[in-house]
Amino acid sequence: MIVLGLCATVNAQSLEEVMKARGLSQQDMLAAAKTYTPTGKMDEYYCFSSGGQSGQIIAYGVPSMRLLKYIAVFTPEPWQGYGFGDVESMAILDQGSIRGQKITWGDTHHPALSETAGEYDGKYLFINDKANPRVAVIDLKTFSTIQIVPNPIMKSEHGSTFVTPNTEYILETTQYPAPF
Repeated sequence: MIVLGLCATVNAQSLEEVMKARGLSQQDMLAAAKTYTPTGKMDEYYCFSSGGQSGQIIAYGVPSMRLLKYIAVFTPEPWQGYGFGDVESMAILDQGSIRGQKITWGDTHHPALSETAGEYDGKYLFINDKANPRVAVIDLKTFSTIQIVPNPIMKSEHGSTFVTPNTEYILETTQYPAPF
């Protein structure tokens, strides 16, 4: 029965036939049209979501919700070559060493976008590592990590990274009240 219902929808020739076959109202169709982005067209917005204990950032388009890229940040990603044989990405990961200890995992939380005159400028994204006191810099032209900066006086970070109105400073918050 499922196959027959699917065939009826696929074979429908008009919008009204699709609506009837799928039991959709005009409001349903309007909601779908508001979120639909045709193939080859760009989304109006991008969303950058922290990947948590994967140590990466997930970028997707809005309103389509299409996955654009998993951006490797604190964790080596063999499927995209980040941290495996690629000298540049291996050097970036090495920047995240803390007190001589190489750390190859992270817990990304709360990204912040760069700003110019208090407005998002789309140049960089900053994200903290909750498990280790570090902040990464992601270039939004290439959707790739270009720098990892450890903080030698904190034990951990949580809360967020924040930028000043012209991104002169990147601020970090700590989860624990005492230095490491």
